[in-house]
Formats: sequence, C-alpha cells, structure tokens
Amino acid sequence: MTTDIVCLCTHYDLKALYGEGFARHPSLRLRAPEEVKDPGKIEIAIAFNPPPDAFERFAGLKLLHSVGAGVDGLLKHPGLRPEMTVVRMVNPEQARMMAGFAVWHVVSWHRRLWEYPGQQARRHWDVLDVSAPSTFPVAVLGWGNMGRACGEALAGLGYPITAWAGAAREEAGIPILAGSDGLAEVLAEARVVVNVLPLTAATAGVLDARCFEMMRPDALLVQLGRGGHLVEADLVAVLDAGRPAMAALDVMETEPLPSESPLWAHPRIRVTPHCASESSAEAVADAVAANVVRWQLGEPMTGVVDRSRGY
Repeated sequence: MTTDIVCLCTHYDLKALYGEGFARHPSLRLRAPEEVKDPGKIEIAIAFNPPPDAFERFAGLKLLHSVGAGVDGLLKHPGLRPEMTVVRMVNPEQARMMAGFAVWHVVSWHRRLWEYPGQQARRHWDVLDVSAPSTFPVAVLGWGNMGRACGEALAGLGYPITAWAGAAREEAGIPILAGSDGLAEVLAEARVVVNVLPLTAATAGVLDARCFEMMRPDALLVQLGRGGHLVEADLVAVLDAGRPAMAALDVMETEPLPSESPLWAHPRIRVTPHCASESSAEAVADAVAANVVRWQLGEPMTGVVDRSRGY
C-alpha cells in the first residue's frame, strides 16, 4: 500500500528537494499540491513555511511534519487546525551539521583565524597570540537537540560550556541555568554566545539591547536560532557602540535578507544564508518515514510538538 504525502512550502519545491531520498521508501509517495486529485483523502504533509491557504484544500490532514527543526511558522499558521499533530525534525545528522557550524565560528573567533586573510593580503607573516580553550568560555542558549549537540562538541574540544534553557539542571557536567538571572550569569563571562533557542512567546526578541549590555565587549554572537530572536536594529546600534565585538548571523527576520539591509555591509557582522544545519534528502526522508510508520502503528513519534510550549 502506498501513502501519499503532500508537500507544502512557499519558497521551495520540497518534492524536488527530497524526492530522491523518499525513493528509498517506496511505500511513501511525495505529491505536489496540484498533483493531488482527491485532497480530502490526504492525511500527511511535509512542510516548511507553507502558504497562508496551504491547508484549505486538505481537510483530512492529521500529521504535519516539518522538514526543519523550527516549527514557529507552522504553529502561527492561520490554517492550522486542532486535529493536526505537528512534528518537528529531530535528525542526528542535522544536529551534527549545526554543531560543526558552531564549532567553526567558536574556533575561528578564539584562534583569530578571521584575521589571517588580511595578513595574507598584506604578505605579512605573524602568529597571533591565543589562549588555551580552557580559558575561553562559551554560552549556549537553548539545550534541545541542537543546543546539546553544539555544547557537547565544544566541550569535547576543551571549551568551558554553560547553557541557558527553560529549566535549570546539569547534564554531562554542563551547568544549565534558567530565568533572567541565569541568562545574565551565562552571558557575563562568555567569549562566544551561541543561540540555538526555539522561537516561542518567551524567547521572541531575547537578543535585544538589554541582552547585549550583559555581554562582554570582546564577545562574539553566533545567531543560529530563528530570525525572531534578534532585534536587528538593537544589534546594529550596539555593534556601532562597540559591544559586543562581532556577530555572525545565519538566520534573519526576513529571508532572503533584503539587499538594502544594513546587515550586509556592516564591518562587524558576518552573514550566511541560513545554511548552518542543512540535511541530506536521505536523512530527512528517513526521519519522516520512521515517524509515519510509528504514526500508522499508533506508536509514539519522535519530535511531536507541544503547542503550549511552542516546540
């Protein structure tokens, strides 16, 4: 028996992106919306930023599986119905990609690797002074699948890690703080702040002027969470004033980033096009397929979203 899955997305052709991966699962068949002849019978969709009217034709949708880790856009979608179970992507490969991206930024900032291209351009040979990783603390905001992967990878390289999340605890020797006092403590000593929080009502706009005031003047912000976490105008203002030292932004409030945005040309901002945790078509297909089987058997799925928490 073949199960049809409709692909719902505004900007990308999900069928084209993930078709090769789903070819390894012949019991599942991806369909573009216009290919569906009987939309009322479709129960499963994969989605990423679906159009406002995406769900209207599909009255029988029961399982809405994100192809990304973030689901804030789906939870705010005007057509989302109570009977739809929303599932986020929980993919070890995606988490490792995110961790590698975070490690690259932390090591580059710590080892001053971003300064060497300028020296090469001047044909200047000089080894820049750096300290040991043990003296270079890193804060990780968010301790879910992505945050844990980033924190553990950095800790394995010798960086002292402190995290901030919804509940205080300790995992694998890493202290996880919570609340406004916990955030202030986490930010105060960090040479790099890596944000991988989920976007919820409680975390929207968390990276604002008040947050930046609590950071060290020589710190780097690595923004890998969601665009809604960052108050972009506040960031530009504080960077112009000298605190923190620099920001690396992979996610923006508006994507693609408009050409007129001041973020493009700011000398203390590095921009990447939301590429920190790209995952292969095969990995996405495997994760979705495994959850569909669990759903069909009535078993618990991985990544089911608690709408009251926002993730």
